[in-house]
Amino acid sequence: MEEFKSFDTLLEADERWKCFATLGTTTSLPKPYTIEDMYISIEKIKLNENIPEDVKSQFNVAKMLGVYAWLYYPFHQMAELKAFSTLEMGLRIRFPHIKNFSRLLSHAVENGFIKDAGFSNIQQSPNDSICYSKTLPALIPSIRNDLAHGTTTLHPGSLFTINNCAEILNQLFPTSNPPKI
Repeated sequence: MEEFKSFDTLLEADERWKCFATLGTTTSLPKPYTIEDMYISIEKIKLNENIPEDVKSQFNVAKMLGVYAWLYYPFHQMAELKAFSTLEMGLRIRFPHIKNFSRLLSHAVENGFIKDAGFSNIQQSPNDSICYSKTLPALIPSIRNDLAHGTTTLHPGSLFTINNCAEILNQLFPTSNPPKI
């Protein structure tokens, strides 16, 4: 059961972070994963300048929730949910004539807005430029719905999710040569 942290431990790492470590900067010995490590990882996630300000603003909320997950592990869920809702917001702005999250993602993939080449953590298939991307219209709304409608699943996935949503948004609002709607 999730506990309400005592005031005295409010600014301490959630106990679950004891399982994680990073390599030290001066030695190869592992060191505890710190809030600074979390912040630096999330700070590196950037949105293109062409993304609407409202989307950028809400995306920053997702990023901050990701950072605060160091203090309270379940904030990962909230960070992911906020990242997904911000992605949906960006999709609705880009394609205002479509209302359903899955259809928005399908439209973006089918019309060349989202491609595997736009993801930093995906190994592209030489035979299919959207092998990963075409799984997103079913996968992302499913995960978002699970988070929105209640789940006890906890995992440190918010960093991946925030980054993935940023990369999709960056493809939707590229800095040059956007696909035609």
